[in-house]
Amino acid sequence: MSGEEQQNGKWAPWWIYVPVILGSNYVKQYLVQDLPVAVNAAITLVLVGTLFLLITVVYRRVSRVER
Repeated sequence: MSGEEQQNGKWAPWWIYVPVILGSNYVKQYLVQDLPVAVNAAITLVLVGTLFLLITVVYRRVSRVER
C-alpha cells in the first residue's frame, strides 16, 4: 500500500492486520486441530475474511472520529 492510501483512511496499516490475523489463526488451529483439512481451510478463509472486514471497519470509524 502506498502512503497516500493509508493517509486517506481507506485501509488500516499492514501491521494491524498481520498480528491480529496470525494470532487468531494460531488460536483457531489449537481449537480445531482434529477437524479435516478441508473444514480447517474453510474456517480459516471465513476467519481471515471476517477479521479483515472488522479491522477495516473499526479503523475507518476511528480515523473518521480523529479527523
